Amino acid sequence: MTHRTVVNCETGVVTQVNLTAEEIAQAQAATIAWNAEQAEIQAQPTTQDLITQQQALITALTTRITALENNNATQ
Repeated sequence: MTHRTVVNCETGVVTQVNLTAEEIAQAQAATIAWNAEQAEIQAQPTTQDLITQQQALITALTTRITALENNNATQ
């Protein structure tokens, strides 16, 4: 992207104007920030991931409780 489109709403004239170095730098900085934000969002676990983790924890705790109950019953 090296230009921007300018529309004169009064006349309807459309022109393309070259971006300044500052505008290019701002666009690049915005792109970098957006990419970083998207990477952070992708790194977060999904709701399904969290549910699966909780289900695994419940299963492990249930197994441990059952083992302790069986151990107490045999003593």
